Amino acid sequence: AAADRLEAMGVCGYKIGSGECNNYPLIEHIAAFGKPIILSTGMNDLNSIRPAVEIFRKYKIPYALLHTTNIYPTPNHLVRLGAMTELAEAFDDAVVGLSDHTITNHACFGAVALGASILERHFTDSMTREGPDIINSMDPSAAQDLILGVNIIFEERGGSKGPVDEELPTIKFAFASVVSINNIKRGEIFSKDNLWVKRPGTGEILAEEYESILGKRAMNDILSGQQLKLEDIE
Repeated sequence: AAADRLEAMGVCGYKIGSGECNNYPLIEHIAAFGKPIILSTGMNDLNSIRPAVEIFRKYKIPYALLHTTNIYPTPNHLVRLGAMTELAEAFDDAVVGLSDHTITNHACFGAVALGASILERHFTDSMTREGPDIINSMDPSAAQDLILGVNIIFEERGGSKGPVDEELPTIKFAFASVVSINNIKRGEIFSKDNLWVKRPGTGEILAEEYESILGKRAMNDILSGQQLKLEDIE
């Protein structure tokens, strides 16, 4: 009845709580409306979530799954952000997120770092109010901190390992180059007695190539304290 009243009001989507996650008749009734659904998955495992997901797929509707722990407030060790990543791996066509019942924003920040696209927290205009969920709610100040922090973490997450162009000035002084530590004559063998690695990293040959040069011959006379050049190596 409630879902039908909401549909009559013309809502653009539905949020289904954890208690109804395995209420497949209700989920199918709502999915038949053809609108996006956000489903909280607390108190359920992957096996009981999967039939709900199959209903969403049957009706070809966009859907999101929120990991949650239905303890008010939730202790930190029971948040289990790893469960959220399990949802993402098990249902790769889902948008995933966290419905958080802790007393701080920390779980939400961690969730965003791990890929969450949706966050849900209880809200109150004042922490002085009385009620069963006030303790795990956020007030306007905490909500502002959440928004600011999430935007920062969203910008910071992702990427791949490797130097970025903006690091080039640091690379030039922080890396080391192969240098001569004694005078070297043309034809002399490069060894640990006449070559070492020193900052800055402005030479043609960086420290990572040091071992590959040992045992090769010098093509030119090289004064001590000079950065080795490619033309110096046989």
